[in-house]
Amino acid sequence: MEPLTAEDPDRLGRYQMLAVIGRGGMGQVLLGRAPDGRLIAVKQIHRNLTGSPEFRARFHREVVASQQVTGAYTAGVVDADADAESPWLASEYIAGPSLQEAVTRYGAFTPGALKLLLTGLAMALLEIHRTGLVHRDLKPSNVLLTNDGPRVIDFGIARAMEDDVALTATGAVIGSPAYMSPEQAECRPLTAASDVFSLGVILAMAATGASPFQGTSTPQILYNVLYTTPDTRAVPEPFRAVVDACLAKDPAQRPTPDQLLEAAGRMAVEPVWPSRVRRRIAEYTEESISWADGTARTVPVAAAESTSRRFAPARIAMVAGVVAALVLTAAFAWGTGVPGEAIPMADPPLALTAAESRLLDPCALLAPDVIGEVGKHSGVVKTSTFGCATTLAESSGRSVDVDLDFYVGADDKPALGTAIGWMPVLGSHKEARLCGRSVVTQSGTPLSISVNTSTDKGDTCPVAERVLAAVVRRLSVNPPLKDLPADSAFRIDPCGILDRKVNLEALGDPAKSETVNAHLCTVSGGDWFMNFGFSEKTRPDQIGGKTKETREIGGRTVYVDDIVDGVEWRCYLDVMVRPSSTTKAEVLSIDVHSWGLVKREGACARATLVLESVLAKLPPS
Repeated sequence: MEPLTAEDPDRLGRYQMLAVIGRGGMGQVLLGRAPDGRLIAVKQIHRNLTGSPEFRARFHREVVASQQVTGAYTAGVVDADADAESPWLASEYIAGPSLQEAVTRYGAFTPGALKLLLTGLAMALLEIHRTGLVHRDLKPSNVLLTNDGPRVIDFGIARAMEDDVALTATGAVIGSPAYMSPEQAECRPLTAASDVFSLGVILAMAATGASPFQGTSTPQILYNVLYTTPDTRAVPEPFRAVVDACLAKDPAQRPTPDQLLEAAGRMAVEPVWPSRVRRRIAEYTEESISWADGTARTVPVAAAESTSRRFAPARIAMVAGVVAALVLTAAFAWGTGVPGEAIPMADPPLALTAAESRLLDPCALLAPDVIGEVGKHSGVVKTSTFGCATTLAESSGRSVDVDLDFYVGADDKPALGTAIGWMPVLGSHKEARLCGRSVVTQSGTPLSISVNTSTDKGDTCPVAERVLAAVVRRLSVNPPLKDLPADSAFRIDPCGILDRKVNLEALGDPAKSETVNAHLCTVSGGDWFMNFGFSEKTRPDQIGGKTKETREIGGRTVYVDDIVDGVEWRCYLDVMVRPSSTTKAEVLSIDVHSWGLVKREGACARATLVLESVLAKLPPS
């Protein structure tokens, strides 16, 4: 958590605000205190998003759905003001990790933990279905763990059973693919049995560490849900029989929540969380108390190391569990159906057009308002080779370097069994000092979004995954696009302006072009290779030191840097397309070099041939 800023409200309604739990593109989540001393979590929507009547209607529906559900195994709504200038919803504060966090940190659950989870989820579904609602997005991140058992949260896409036909008639699939029922995947009307299917998937995930329908892409996951028989052999008995019954493709064949409670009651194990989970719950509780009594604001820097063991873990990871506890993570992003019918979504699929990817501002995605919830931001974001980089400081005092990169195309790293925004999380190591996490968009331009983290010692993979999740959330709801002039070179598709016949002549067959990122294209020939792209860098006419050779080609000044080792085997050409400041410019760079064991002559002649073919397609200088 972070202290309130001057822009944050001191009070909302009758409630005192204490701290900021998290911020997102649609609003923020605040820790508050009720007049009777109870802690609450308050979701507040940005006022600039509330001018739409459709938005107001969506928020009203969420409030109504949330207020209908009460009980020991859900998070109760305390108060709301959907008509305020900045609408807000206050819910019971749940101090505990999500099931997703607990399994990721500590691995598969013990039989005792599985029994407690099954009992609590069944009780929660009894309460939800009693009100006539179907939750529709039951998944590990929407289940919080407390000493008393699990709590089901997030009713942002819950709907009345009798209203479900109208909702699904738009054909929009809402929910989380790896945990949704077959009928939900096919946009058919839902009954309470749909939530029971999701419960079975969650139980299998807690028992094994992953959804039994997990895949490398959203279409594959949905195919698995619809058509494959999951392999549940790793689920221990007697829980395997319960899981198999819940995962019946036919809704009529699934057990009811009452029958699940009966099955749990027959299991001869003590329902209790593992000791590590109980300690984690205590860390969350202690963290919230420190903000309530004011000590979190006054811990001296010198004491950070001694207190980090007690406070830091909860501060770093609290956003993942508590933001969900606000009955709100789903409503921070939504999709649209047919005109006149807006449909909230838990995790909208991230899709950027080719034009958007070229205008994307990667440095804005590492700004404090996007990733500040992960750690204290250095305040400095620098450009890197394929993206941007910054540094975050954890409450323990450890600094973590963060690099955000974008590539076009697939990523060959293995899936780790988790997902962000419907996209499987990829990575080579589960724990590492130098760690990478990435996702690949499943629609639109196939974009690989990669976060790499590093530090002197310790595991940085949790930081990498949290930063990646924050970046994806921002991209999903409001991607930061640069406001570039019409004649900017960054609006140009580099592969799109190359002439294939010229490429063949200059580089040789097959002259295969590939888009590396939005502004860089590579072309592979038989004996020659070319990098061709646009970047912002120091104006070539102002670079000190070595004086580059210049040539006039097509009425433009071209800066030449060749590498001669007996033969001229590599050549760099720079053309200033448009000055962007007094010292910087948008520059077209061509790098042609021979490859293989033999160094061949004539790199600059080949680069010049390519340059001459594209000059007329550039904005006038």
